[in-house]
Amino acid sequence: MAIIQEVKDGKFVDGSSESSSSTKNGKKKNVDNTMGQEQFLQLLVAQMQYQDPLEPTSNTEWVAQMATFSMVESLNSMQEAFAKQSANDLVGKYVFINDGDNGFVRGKVDYVTIQEGKTKLSVGDKLYDLDKLDTVSDQEYYEGAVLAQELHEMIQLLPGENNITIQDAGLVKSARDEYEKLTDTQKKFVDKADIDKLTALETRIDAFKATEFTHTVNNLPSVGQIESADEETLAKYNEQVAKAGELYEALTEKQRKNVAEEVIKQYQAVTEAAKKATDKLKPDGGDSTDTDVAAILNKILAELQAQGSGNNNNNSNDAEGN
Repeated sequence: MAIIQEVKDGKFVDGSSESSSSTKNGKKKNVDNTMGQEQFLQLLVAQMQYQDPLEPTSNTEWVAQMATFSMVESLNSMQEAFAKQSANDLVGKYVFINDGDNGFVRGKVDYVTIQEGKTKLSVGDKLYDLDKLDTVSDQEYYEGAVLAQELHEMIQLLPGENNITIQDAGLVKSARDEYEKLTDTQKKFVDKADIDKLTALETRIDAFKATEFTHTVNNLPSVGQIESADEETLAKYNEQVAKAGELYEALTEKQRKNVAEEVIKQYQAVTEAAKKATDKLKPDGGDSTDTDVAAILNKILAELQAQGSGNNNNNSNDAEGN
């Protein structure tokens, strides 16, 4: 008499009424079909009991079957021990866990525990199955990935290139400052698309800043108006010139290159005229406010003259080269 047992995916399928029956609450019983040593011995005894007496199985075959089973069982035990040791080695490591629809969870593994026969990792005071582990990293890699993600979120919150305004200049600068704080290794984690967007926004802001300065200069009084102004009117003109000076001081070198040369010359002429008119009306120095305005004008005028000299030298060099 032969014993027939259905096997599926390396496990015995229990076709008895017990395995297919349901509990009173309608839930199907969870039957463990994994073959253990005891089940194997029972099957072996049954095979010996019901074997064909005319063609009995040799002792060598019995020993071979026992050895094969013992080897498989030992390998399974080693695999379980290795998995447990590998999980324990994750304690203190930085990991990224794929939490399905919730996205990736990142953090340091605090401890490893076993619940319901499953190995679980504690990350951020929450337990996750070991099979959800995506990446294990050292501290530098982890910090680089985290900082890059934070920068990505910051850049994504910035307006698009067509919607950016000069009021967003501070936000754009903050994003650039955060990027510059990264080490060379950490910068490698930043997506190129994020850098491209940030650069495009900076270009727009540079143009806005140059336009703002140009508009302010165009609204300044002429040299003739300044020279003929009385003391009260000159004070108002000085305020306008000082405002333009503040805008000029706030420009970066890149932004100043976006300002037309004619605008710079116009501003230089107005600044020089305002300084001379102020010195003429206040030969003894005047009050502190006038002195501060004059100091600002002197500083700006010196910078403009230095810049103009540099541009002339560059033009001369270009001419000689040609």
